[in-house]
Amino acid sequence: MYPSLRKIMNPWVEIGSLTVGKLKSGMPFEKYNIDVSIDEVENNESGIKLKYRFVLLSSPTNSKISIEGIASIQGNEIEVNKYLQPDERNIPMVVNLIYQELFPFFYVLTKTVGIPCPAYKISQISASALSQQSPTPSQVPKEPQISTPASSQSQIPDELHTEPQNTQEKDVTQVQEQSDEQSGKEPEIMKELEQLVEEPNVSPN
Repeated sequence: MYPSLRKIMNPWVEIGSLTVGKLKSGMPFEKYNIDVSIDEVENNESGIKLKYRFVLLSSPTNSKISIEGIASIQGNEIEVNKYLQPDERNIPMVVNLIYQELFPFFYVLTKTVGIPCPAYKISQISASALSQQSPTPSQVPKEPQISTPASSQSQIPDELHTEPQNTQEKDVTQVQEQSDEQSGKEPEIMKELEQLVEEPNVSPN
């Protein structure tokens, strides 16, 4: 097992060129096939520089994403070797780190062009779109944590429906009480009116 990605500082990634394109709109999409190349261009006591290139081609062929540039890793030989260690899929850790640094650009550009966005993890890119839409519990990434449990979904409508009903019932009872009070006061008001009619008008001097 190689060290956690969070415990190692990400390499400094520079983009030399980036192209995103598609042939037609409305074409079916199954998955992306990815081609990765990493070449060492500089190695000294302070670190190394790697030239990277990622090419993602959709299947069936319609969309293409191509990006290349330079990634710089600072550190001594022992620290640099940590980046070059492969994971369980035999992918060097530096490749995963570079891809995750580039992913925000992939997301924005693919949404702008109107093509499917590749997976967040490079190891999941070649998975079919169907498997990505219905992942197994072991495939669901821990971040970001987004949960929509069925219990919370079923409780929300009940609360929304019951609260207005309670307020309506309170309003009805209040109106009835007010109407009863008004009906009780009506005889008293009538008596006062009769007395005013019977008494002579008095005007101040």
